[in-house]
Amino acid sequence: MCIKKLLLVLTVISALMALLSCDNTQNITSDLSTDNIDIDISTDTNIDTSTDTNTDTNTSIDTDINTDADLSTDTDTNEKIDTYGNFSTVLRTVLSADRLKQIRLSSLDYNTGSLYTREQLDKIEGQAKLIALLSVPYPNASRAMRHYLNGTGENLNLDVKKLLENDIAKKNMLSDVNKALRAAEELAIEGDKITIYQIEESLHHNLTEDWKFALGSYFTSIELYDIEQKSLFGVPYYTAKLKYIVQDFYNWDKNDTSNVAFLKLSPADLHQLHVNGEAQEFLTYGEIEFEISWAKGIDASKIEDFKD
Repeated sequence: MCIKKLLLVLTVISALMALLSCDNTQNITSDLSTDNIDIDISTDTNIDTSTDTNTDTNTSIDTDINTDADLSTDTDTNEKIDTYGNFSTVLRTVLSADRLKQIRLSSLDYNTGSLYTREQLDKIEGQAKLIALLSVPYPNASRAMRHYLNGTGENLNLDVKKLLENDIAKKNMLSDVNKALRAAEELAIEGDKITIYQIEESLHHNLTEDWKFALGSYFTSIELYDIEQKSLFGVPYYTAKLKYIVQDFYNWDKNDTSNVAFLKLSPADLHQLHVNGEAQEFLTYGEIEFEISWAKGIDASKIEDFKD
């Protein structure tokens, strides 16, 4: 009997231990499952957060694009660009590429020394001073030479009214004005005042005598402002204010060995004075203004303000 009771007790104890072992296994499994869920939740949260960040970035980019589009719209509304030939309603004339290049090269050449001897340079300077004194018959060339020898490099004011007394310069101006008038006729708006600017400057050559040595080749541009389209008995006509601008970079050609005027002195010689720092190249600038009125299609030479 004792043995049977003992076996019964052992059986009960074994059953209890098995039951406890099963509970522990379930707890461990439950814990592991919970851990996995935590990991999955954490991972999902990270993915969601990343997605949100990307969404914010895209929103920012879209906003910038929309802002640019709005600015572009404003610009188009406020500054409508109308162009005809060499003229525009908003673009102003700029220094030509050729003269910008000349100015840049001038700064590189100035006061860098030369291969001329001191005796040769003194002789060239003496002849240049002679030109500076020849106010008759070269009033403008002598004035420009004096400024060149003065060596400051400051701009020299040009009297455009005097320049236009030269027949070739006057012919050049009338050609420029004709182009501006045709542009004004195309771009003018009845009832509104507008301004047009020359987009690229015109280059002119072949001046003679005094102005040849004062300017040589030169650049011009035109601004027509307060342009108004009107009509008289049904015939269109226009009024405007016109600004005519003349510019030249005063420099002597280092490759030209021909004589200047009656002297045994070449442009290449005069250039050496700049290279040696005893003279300095400069910009010549001048402008003149007119108030004009004209019938559509009329030649500039027929306009009263431009008649001789």
